[in-house]
Amino acid sequence: MRSIDGVQVPVIEMADLVVLKILASRPKDLDDVVSRLRIHPNDLDSVRVRTVLKMLEDALGQSDLLSALEQCRSRSQAAG
Repeated sequence: MRSIDGVQVPVIEMADLVVLKILASRPKDLDDVVSRLRIHPNDLDSVRVRTVLKMLEDALGQSDLLSALEQCRSRSQAAG
């Protein structure tokens, strides 16, 4: 929650946003992850993101979520 002009507003954490965008995996979502990682490279709770993505891979029978994160990370470092 953040306070804006005295009003409490729910705000998504960056780690949760990255997880949701990786899960969606649309090109625009992955571009958004790359941008976030480039602009705020030290603001991501990587352990949390990796843990949640691994849980989702196991639950959904997928094996591409963690690799999508790594691809986004590589792209962000190459662009920055």
